[in-house]
Amino acid sequence: MTQQAVTQGSRLKHVWKSLRERLAGLASGRKGLGGITLASFMETTIIPVPIEIIITPIMAASRARGFIVATVTLIGSVAGAAVLYLLAWGLFDDLVRPMIEMMGWQADFDGLEAKFKEGGFWMVFAISIAPIPMQIAALAAGAASYPVWMFLIAIAASRALRYYGLWLLVLGFGTGIARLFAGEKPKSEADTSA
Repeated sequence: MTQQAVTQGSRLKHVWKSLRERLAGLASGRKGLGGITLASFMETTIIPVPIEIIITPIMAASRARGFIVATVTLIGSVAGAAVLYLLAWGLFDDLVRPMIEMMGWQADFDGLEAKFKEGGFWMVFAISIAPIPMQIAALAAGAASYPVWMFLIAIAASRALRYYGLWLLVLGFGTGIARLFAGEKPKSEADTSA
């Protein structure tokens, strides 16, 4: 092995160790958990990028606190959905309709609104658990004056299934991910080098 390869390997190991420490710090500190809650709120309201990209490595780096990470993610997501619902319910014509038109969601929104009037619990549940931007469902539920308590139950149940399910997957199958964040070699690589 060349000196350059050894140096690059050492740098990569240092980067992984630093990343692992930062992610574990996010899971253990109040500021980190507040940041995760805020990121989840933003993901639900404005930025349609799955929060799982952020929380999965954090859960793997601090598996013991994965339940807390899932909980604060759930809180942020439900709060964001409630805000969108209330905006659509109270300010639909003034604020929400121009936003829907600007985003090009009018046809999707009209279809969802019609389905909400028929009964939207399972629709909210399905949209919330799938990797589909939930903003449309929250806005349609508010605009259709779908019962807020049914909306919040559907959001909370589906997002809990999603986030706590991810935590269980990390607990059950994340040993490889956790080893990677710990800077250890995978077993097959460790066996061949011995």
